[in-house]
Order: sequence, then structure tokens, then C-alpha cells
Amino acid sequence: MSTIDQAAPAADTTKRVPGHVIYRRVLAERTSYALAASGMAVGPQLDDSAWSYLASGGVAAGTFAWLYAKTKNADQGLDALTRAQRSLPFLTAAGTYLANLITPGFNWWEVLAPAAWAGLMGWMAPLTRSAGLVLELSEHQEQQGGSSGEPLTYTEFLAAKWQQATGDGTRLVSIQPYRHDRPDFEAVVVAQAGKAVPAFNEVQLAAAFDFPVGTVRMRPVQGSGPGRMRLIARPITEDTERAAEGLRGLWETAVAAPGGAAPGVDLVDWRAEPHRIVLLVASPPGKEIRLPHTAICSAFGIDDPSRLVIETDGIRQGVVSVYRTNPLMKVRKATVDDLTMDSKGRVTIGVCHDGKPARMRLWDPGQGALRGITAGVTGAGKSVLQNLILAAEKRSGVVSWVGDVQGGMSLPEAEGRVDWFAKGPVETLLMLTAAHAVMKYRERLSNEMGRGDFALGRPWPLINITLDEINRLLSHPDEAMRKATAYLIADIQKTGRKVGIGIRLAVQSLHLKDLGDDDAIRQQGKVGALFLMRTASSSTKEMGLDGIAPAGFQMENIPARIYENGQIEALFSGKDDEDGESTAGMAYMFLDGRAKFMRTFFAEKVDGVYPDLIALYGEDPANGLTEGEAKAAQAKAAQAGAAQAGAAIYAVRHSNPYADCDTLAQAMARTPGSEPMAGPPAADGDDGEAPAPSEAPFGIPFGDGPDIGEEPGLQDQILELLADGPKSLKDLRAALPGFQPSSVSNACSQLKAKGLATSLKRGVWQRADS
Repeated sequence: MSTIDQAAPAADTTKRVPGHVIYRRVLAERTSYALAASGMAVGPQLDDSAWSYLASGGVAAGTFAWLYAKTKNADQGLDALTRAQRSLPFLTAAGTYLANLITPGFNWWEVLAPAAWAGLMGWMAPLTRSAGLVLELSEHQEQQGGSSGEPLTYTEFLAAKWQQATGDGTRLVSIQPYRHDRPDFEAVVVAQAGKAVPAFNEVQLAAAFDFPVGTVRMRPVQGSGPGRMRLIARPITEDTERAAEGLRGLWETAVAAPGGAAPGVDLVDWRAEPHRIVLLVASPPGKEIRLPHTAICSAFGIDDPSRLVIETDGIRQGVVSVYRTNPLMKVRKATVDDLTMDSKGRVTIGVCHDGKPARMRLWDPGQGALRGITAGVTGAGKSVLQNLILAAEKRSGVVSWVGDVQGGMSLPEAEGRVDWFAKGPVETLLMLTAAHAVMKYRERLSNEMGRGDFALGRPWPLINITLDEINRLLSHPDEAMRKATAYLIADIQKTGRKVGIGIRLAVQSLHLKDLGDDDAIRQQGKVGALFLMRTASSSTKEMGLDGIAPAGFQMENIPARIYENGQIEALFSGKDDEDGESTAGMAYMFLDGRAKFMRTFFAEKVDGVYPDLIALYGEDPANGLTEGEAKAAQAKAAQAGAAQAGAAIYAVRHSNPYADCDTLAQAMARTPGSEPMAGPPAADGDDGEAPAPSEAPFGIPFGDGPDIGEEPGLQDQILELLADGPKSLKDLRAALPGFQPSSVSNACSQLKAKGLATSLKRGVWQRADS
């Protein structure tokens, strides 16, 4: 006879349920007694008809009949007492109710009797006790020295079951349930001093807790001897231990072995969670860690690359997370609390692969305003990400300026909810010009106050500029607009941080030709927060990772759709592409030297917009500039002779007067007091006049510095040459070989804007006082 057979009672009628279930059952029984007592006290006063007598008498007679049928055999013994115990509440309740009916009028004991009955039945709990539940637990409590009236916890219940089932002196300690609503748990089995834990088989282990065979196992405890063993019981949760052991073997044979995916990288430790297996790995001393993502996916047989996440310290250690399914398949919606900035300048915009919140900074208290770049193709989720950030800025007191180069189609939710929503390339350029002027204004006052860094709200608010689809403007066919945009962005990126002006770019490509041939824009943008979403080319990914990715980090491009059972299974089964889940919002976030795989909060599009995101902006008016900054945004327009066009651009920003203009020439043509431009920009070597777009937009100078394209002394030399009479642009270029032809063209246009030169005809200039 086995140990379990010896320890088991002769007739075990105990229900195999956790202690909290027993407690709830007793509570429900006692509650029913309290409700029945109320009816027994009130019912006879309301209805004393013959039907009441028949009903109560029928309950008593029916209970007697049931009890007689169950106990008429004299040899039943304890079973007969159990039946009688179950009938006790019904017989006593019927008797009390009949007594109240028979007694005429109202007597005080007609209330006291039902209350006493409820108290007695609640204390006895005969229905639950008759099932053998409370009796068994009370016996265990008495063995442990406890009171029989105290319900056991689930861990105490498990310890009692183990002691009852084994009886060999071993104890079940350190019991840790995985979840409160599931019976799965882990524990440690401790043997008596000087003895080893017996070698139980799977059947014996399962029988101890009445779990299915194969769901309870023992494993050695790391760092302990045979007197301690780790017990793992998972009757419901999928067993990840077995999968983890399989991955351990694969790592040794297919990854770390010579010729494997990562030769020499050892598996240091591992742990299993309900939905993922985490591996801690390290390269040999003196070797830099390299973990090729695709090769490791192949070694583990993973066809969905998003199920494998690799993170390294950039030296020799790394963490590899293997998920059963994509961890970011379903993400919740954002809340106001998520988008409220904390004391460190952070807001939550989504969820990381490990379930932790994905936080980014709107500003850094130690560094000031921040820069950033978001790269992703159409449909990758850039608009949702930008809207989440903008809504967070509004709720956190940040002044948001948005340039939507696509004419307002990329971020329609932000229109009317931010301080400045510029539509199209012209308005975006004007907005950048005003931002540059505000930056110079803040720089000048900061110097006067002797301040070297920005302090939030003292005296200015944080300004963050968001430029969506900025590739369109940085690769604009108008050379002057393209150069002006590149200059403004690069200068704000370099110096805006110290005066509280940040700038973020949302692009589809990181190629230099799409960024105004200015590598500084790309490099400066990556200093802050970089989001790499689904891209169209591997080169964009490599350009984004260059210089910021931790050493040894590798990532795979995010696919357009993912499938619960993997893409190959979907292809084999013939499922349509639409059957998969869109990956919109998934991104690799690079922040503070770390790479995190995350997904933005979910937002549902309805009729072309996101109502959920609109609601997150709130109803309060947008945060705006101080009075001094608003004046600085347009202060020198009148000096440039373009008061009608430029001086009021900030004041009329909400009306979007130039939203449908593609070039500055088109905008000036419709502006009173401005001369319409004729012809395209003059190319180098052309005798034509350089068009007005090469001027600072609408004559607005860029802060206190020189105009774009102005070379020191160039305008003075041109005026000296024109003192001899009108000259063609070709002659001026020939007379000034030390300057670029385009700089000469720009200088002529700037002299015209200042009223110092005029154009007789296309390509021919003279002094204004001639």
C-alpha cells in the first residue's frame, strides 16, 4: 500500500475546492438564513390565510418524507446523521413559521424567534458542514493549534492537503499562487532534517491535490540539496516550464554552439512567465555581445519576428524575451491620466512589450526642451502617436505649434486644439520663421537676465513644434523655400533647447535628399526621442539606428500585419491578408540610450478622424505665447516693408490664409502691397531675377541674425557695383567670383526687400536712389 493510500481517509467525501470557495459557500448559506428570518417575522403579520398554513405545513411534511426515505435503513450510521443535519434548517423554519401563524395578534417573541433561529443556523452552517467541507478544515486547524471557527486560506488548504496525502514528514512551504482566481501555484517541499525529499511520480503528485496527471512536477532548487525540491502545479495555466526547457536546449545546440546563431553566447539564467520566457545571456569576457534577431528566430522556429524581443546593455549581457503570441496584439485606449505630465516631464503614450508603460518626455528638467524624429510609412501609426503627444502637451500646459505640410490632412484632429495649426508648405515656413524670432527674443532676454538654461513657466511656457510630413517641404522644388526650411529647423534644433523651444519631425524617409541634404537635421533629431515604426526600406532603419542604437542591437522591420498563429500558417491555410492584425502603432522607441519595443494606445478611426483622440484634447482653449513673445513673432515685418503680409501672420494664424499656396510667390501674389512673382526661381548661371521666395518669408527676418543667404559684406559690394549704373545679374556674379551665384541672387532680392535696389526688368538691377 502506498504512502498516499495509508494517509487517505476510508471515505473521503471532501470536495476538492480552495479555502476561499468554502468561505464563500458558508457566507451564502448564512445570508440565506438572514433573509428567511425576515420573511418568517413579517409573513404571518401580512397573510394568515389557509394557503400560508398549507405552504408551511407542506414544507415540513415534504422534509419529513425526504428524511424518512433517506434514513429508513438502520445500517446507514453516520450517513443518516448527515441527512438529518441537512433537513434541520427546513424543519425548524417551518415549525417557527407555523407557530407565528397560529398565535393571534402580534407578540414580541414573533420577531425574536426567527432572529434566534437565523443566528443558530448561521453558527451551525448545517448544509455546508453536511458536505464534509468545514469538518475537514476544522480538523486540520486543530492539528495546527488554531481555532475551528477561523476559515483557512488557500495556502493553508494546500499545505493541509499535502500533509494529508503524504504523511512522510515533508512539509509544503513558500506557497505562491500565480493568480487569485486560478489554482495554479508554486511551492517548496522540505524534508525532515538529514533526509531527502522522496521521489514522487506524476500520479502521486497529481493525486495529492486532485489535479490532472502531468500538471504537477518537482524540480531541484538552485543552490539547495536534495532536502528541498521546487513543486510546480499548473492545472489551468499552460505549462511554460517545458517550453523553457526546450528553449534552453535549443540555445545550447542552435544558438551558442559553433556555427550557431550567436556562437559563444552563454545562457546564464532564465525564468518562465505565463505568456513569455525570459533568457539572460552573456558573451564571453572580452567579446562584444551580438544577437542577430533573424538568426535566433530561425533557431527557435519563430516565424513572427515580433514574438522575439532582444535587449542588450551594449557590452556583453542581453535579455531575450520569447512570447507565445505577439505581446502587443491588443492595446487599450489612452486616458487623461496617461497624458498628464509628471514631475520628470514624462507622459505615457502606449505599452511596452513587457507590459510596462511606454513613457516619453515632453521636456527634460535637466536639459530643457527636446528634439525628436518619428519615421514610418503611411499607415504605420504616426498620426496617432503625434496626436497623443499633442493632447498630452495641451493638458500639460505646453504651447503646441503644428506644421502639417500635407495641407491639414495628416493631423486634422489637432486643428483648433493647438495654438498654431499651419497648413501647407507656405504656412509651415511662416510658422518656423515666427518660432525662430521667438527663440531669438528669448535668447536676448535670457542673456540680459544672466540665465543659461530654461525654467518651465519662469517666465515662458514650453513651446514644442511638430512638423508632420516635413519631407515635402525639405525636398520642395523651390530652392529658396527648401534652404530656408532647412536653416530654420537646424538652428532651432541646435539652440532652441536652452530657451524652451523643442522640435519634432515626422517623416516617411530619413534619406538626406528628403531632409534638405542636411545631415545635421537627422543627427540632431535623433538626440531626443526617436520612434522607428514600419518603414519602406532597410536603409531608413539603418539611418535611424546609426549612432544611437545600443551596441549589438538588431531589429527587424515591423510587418504590415501579424497573425495569431504566424504568417506562414496564414499563408498555408490560404487566409486573406485582411485576416491578420494591423501593426499600426508598433514602434521601436529609442530614449535615454535604450531601445524599447512598444505600441501606442489604441484609437479607432471614424469617418476619417479619431474621436477618441479629439476627446483627449479636452475643451479648454489651447495654451498660447506671452504678450512679448507674440510681438516678437512678427516684430520686424514692418521694417522689412511687408507689414500687410507679415506683421499680422501670428494674429490671423487660425484663419489659415495661405493654406492652398504651394510657394511663397503664390502667397505674395494674393497679399496686398506685395508684388506677384513671375517665373520660376533662377538657376545658377541664368540671367533671370532671383524670385522673392529667396527673401526671408514676407520680409520677416530670422530673429536678430542675418537673413538667410546673406554673406557678410556682399550686399555692400553689390551696392558699390550698382553705383556705376544698372547691371545684369550675370555681370554681378562675374564681378563677385568669391561668392556663390545663388548668394548673389539672394542678396539682390534682400536689397529689394529693404528698399535699396530695384529691378528694371528680369535679371537687371539698379540702386533705388538712381
